[in-house]
Amino acid sequence: MVGGATALSLLIMAVAADPGVTAATTTVPGSPRPSLILAILDAFGIIVPLVTVVLALATARIGLLVVRKDAAAIRIARDAATWIAILTAAAAALRILQGAGEVAEDHSLWLRLSGGWLAALGAALGSSIIRYVLARFAASPELPPESLPARESRSAWNLLLPAILILVVVAARPLEATVITSFTDKRFASSQVPEFVGFQHYRELLTLRFDNLTCRLGDDGACLTDSSGQSRWNTLEPEKLRAGYRTAWTVRIPGLSAPGEAISVSALDRDWWRSLSNTVVFTIFSVSGELILGLFLALSVHASFKGRGLMRAVMLVPWAIPTVVSARLWQLMFRDTGNGVINSLLMDLGIIEMPLAWLTLPGLQIPSAIVIDVWKTAPFMGLLLLAGLQTIPKELYESARVDGASRLREFFAITLPLLKPAIGIALIFRTLDALRVFDLFQVLFGRSMRSISTYNFEVLIANQEAGYASAVGVLIFLIIFVFAAMYVRLLGVTRDQ
Repeated sequence: MVGGATALSLLIMAVAADPGVTAATTTVPGSPRPSLILAILDAFGIIVPLVTVVLALATARIGLLVVRKDAAAIRIARDAATWIAILTAAAAALRILQGAGEVAEDHSLWLRLSGGWLAALGAALGSSIIRYVLARFAASPELPPESLPARESRSAWNLLLPAILILVVVAARPLEATVITSFTDKRFASSQVPEFVGFQHYRELLTLRFDNLTCRLGDDGACLTDSSGQSRWNTLEPEKLRAGYRTAWTVRIPGLSAPGEAISVSALDRDWWRSLSNTVVFTIFSVSGELILGLFLALSVHASFKGRGLMRAVMLVPWAIPTVVSARLWQLMFRDTGNGVINSLLMDLGIIEMPLAWLTLPGLQIPSAIVIDVWKTAPFMGLLLLAGLQTIPKELYESARVDGASRLREFFAITLPLLKPAIGIALIFRTLDALRVFDLFQVLFGRSMRSISTYNFEVLIANQEAGYASAVGVLIFLIIFVFAAMYVRLLGVTRDQ
């Protein structure tokens, strides 16, 4: 009985938590019906039915132990019935609130009972009765008393269960829906019935090819160059262009590429690869700069001096400014005229002779974004590293000074090794933020220079390709996951630290 109530409550909650489930598979009159498999996956996914089956089997096993009057099983079943009653009651209340407006307009009995709230309420009442009976059994003097470790373990699971449930509903279920959508040709804000396309989107996103290119020759037999002095290369062969390949980069490798030849890196979706390249370059250099500057700031404000508290507060001002606001401020400073603060300062110092278009020249766009991001988020990095510095015992430095160690020796022998866990945490936080950077690129560059997040936004909103955008989102998630796993592995950020 408990297992059946668990399965029923989870299915009801899955539908109640996603009111757009039925809308996603609704078709207009005269349109083809959606695939049955896609309709089932869109409505319930894979995680919710799988969790339902596992919990149903687990509660069935616990039910057998309850019949045998196992004390631990009775207490676990009591707690499970409590949570089922709470969750199904919440699902019933949610359904009632969702259908309140419709009931007010139509007082028919069918509409009053629709929406699934009656089934959820019945499950809540049944679970409450089961919980009452099990509580009476658990309080029976015939059962042996519960040991302290068992009671603490059960309490820990009761505290952890809401977090697991929220993780499934808020994170796992949307991610699963995104993965399912990535295998379809679903259109955003469209009544078109989606069809299953398999790995077509991923093939288009990930396919690369490498070809040899030759330069364009002039009348004198020499390679032609453009206004910037770069060689002009011939395009790909017509059959490759017809297949959808477009050149993303033209690369010459010194010592390997013959004179007048280069390697063409072409892709079916070169915009994705260029946005990925922009994001990776931005992430590597911005996070590296933030780590160096943040470590300097942390060491500076960690020292004992008058006004240290004020300095710690002031250094967080750039980080406290919203990214959109700071991007607009720097956009004014990077103006491509002599009125721009950056151009004016560099010309006064004699570094440049004429104003530069920092935000429009391709070679200066990424460096400009890196400078802005380092200025804004280095204080946050410094704050995380400062917290790590304050956990290092001062006795270690005193012992090192007694042994005659220099400041530089103390830094490499004491500070840096003991600060490695804090550095790892700071790098994970900042790398995840840098890889999914959106607002900075969107404000500064628009469509002229994309990150993977702005490219995903453009595919979804401008092109209305929800299936293709979902595939892009899945790849972004995998890239971020790989970077986080690398940091944890290489920097030794483990649970023991």
